[in-house]
Amino acid sequence: MTAQILTLEQFIQEHPLLYRKFCFWAGKRGVEDAPAEVRDYLTDLIVEASTAQDDSEVLVRWTARLSLQERNALAYLSRVPIGDSQFAKQWYGLENGEYSVADEPIVHEISHDGQPQGIVTRNRYDCLVLNCDSMMIVDVDICAPEHEETQDCARNSQVALSQKQAIAAVENLAEQFSHLGFRVYRTRNGLRHLCVTQPFDPQDTATHRLMANLYVDPLYARLCQFQATFRARLTPKPWRVDDEYRQKFIYDRITGAVIPESSRYAVCHLIEIIGEPEILPEFEPLVQIHDSYCRVSRLGLELA
Repeated sequence: MTAQILTLEQFIQEHPLLYRKFCFWAGKRGVEDAPAEVRDYLTDLIVEASTAQDDSEVLVRWTARLSLQERNALAYLSRVPIGDSQFAKQWYGLENGEYSVADEPIVHEISHDGQPQGIVTRNRYDCLVLNCDSMMIVDVDICAPEHEETQDCARNSQVALSQKQAIAAVENLAEQFSHLGFRVYRTRNGLRHLCVTQPFDPQDTATHRLMANLYVDPLYARLCQFQATFRARLTPKPWRVDDEYRQKFIYDRITGAVIPESSRYAVCHLIEIIGEPEILPEFEPLVQIHDSYCRVSRLGLELA
């Protein structure tokens, strides 16, 4: 796609959400005129770049200046062969894995009163993923509720945590901060919390201190900060469903999205609402999309 980009404005039209994310990341670096700097490096690394020329000076200019988030996203778009250069080690800092948002196709955009709140993307193994700008999502790995032994913990769990202990952490936080409200969901290997009463910055250290109090999965927390977004998988992982499974979709008039029609699987079940129950108006479409895709009210379905 980048080979067909002729002008900077064409690139921005092709990638409007990514452009806004670039401006956000530049602003977090303290750049006074973030859009101007973003336009400068997009011009250098994409619009005017060519695989037929030596772009070492361009990489020298931007390697030390850009944040890891910006470099990572640009690596998928730039016509400069970054991976083959002497700057590759400085340019790359974290594997994307399933949490990559920069190179994922956008399936659905979510907004409230004309303001963007998030997007649904399709990840590398074909699952749909909700990406939220400010609605905090916390992913927690726990032991199977019917077993309390360490060996029953999810593979990536850092703490031998039971469901009761994980929920108690949410209750304690809601008692300390009465304005906070959480929707608690059971996933296949743990819990998912949606904080629906206050916006949070996914890159703020205060946000991550709060997430740590809820026993957040450390890898998930790190990648939320890296990608500057909170993420939640909406459809089953393909290796968790039987060979006969085929995801079918229908148009949902309430959310305006194309959601799963029917199957024996759900991604999570809503099990409890803790603290303030009222959802911020700007978060309501995000919650609707999440709950519709994940089929949270179908408690009889197998979690995948």
